[in-house]
Amino acid sequence: MGRFHALIVEGVPGAGKSSLIDALIRRHVAAAPERKLRTLVHLAQTHTYGPLAAGEDAGTLSVRDNLDHLGRITAHLEWLHDGVQHARHPSCFVLVDTLHLTHCLRPGVVRWPDVAPADERLAALGCKLLRLRASAEVIRRRTIGARSETQFLREYARKFGRTDDELLAHFVREEEAFEQLSERSAMRRLALSSEADAAALADAADAFWRAEAA
Repeated sequence: MGRFHALIVEGVPGAGKSSLIDALIRRHVAAAPERKLRTLVHLAQTHTYGPLAAGEDAGTLSVRDNLDHLGRITAHLEWLHDGVQHARHPSCFVLVDTLHLTHCLRPGVVRWPDVAPADERLAALGCKLLRLRASAEVIRRRTIGARSETQFLREYARKFGRTDDELLAHFVREEEAFEQLSERSAMRRLALSSEADAAALADAADAFWRAEAA
């Protein structure tokens, strides 16, 4: 029977999700023997969050729209999972940059009871949840300071606070909300500090991603 390894990475902006996923992809490809690279799928925020942005910006995004989008992603993961179940050796490795936990906070039209059924479906596939924890100092330095000239901070995030201190307070609350939401998930989960050494962080995440179901 084939193996399915799917990891959903969640955390506040600036926690290091994209950097960690990039490191995991590069490790995975480098470790594969020639002509033995099995299915590898990376769903970036272009796919997991981006399709909701237009409705969010226009104020027209509905719970139904959000859940339809989440349902399409969940169904795609189910298709990938089913594809390897009748083969002896093939494996499928999936990395997802944010999903339903983020949807509960940004855009925020859905709440946990809305997304809980999708969470159960993901757990049934053996999907795992990795949360990158970010301290207030990390949020101030990475989420706000390092992104001060980006479109994310200048145009998008300013609706959460007019000053840097207001933004800091918002994302600290979001970090606390991520922790509460992750505890409600049925998926096997792990929380890692975004302040950890990059190599050690990738080691821990990679081992969690590849581990067989208990």
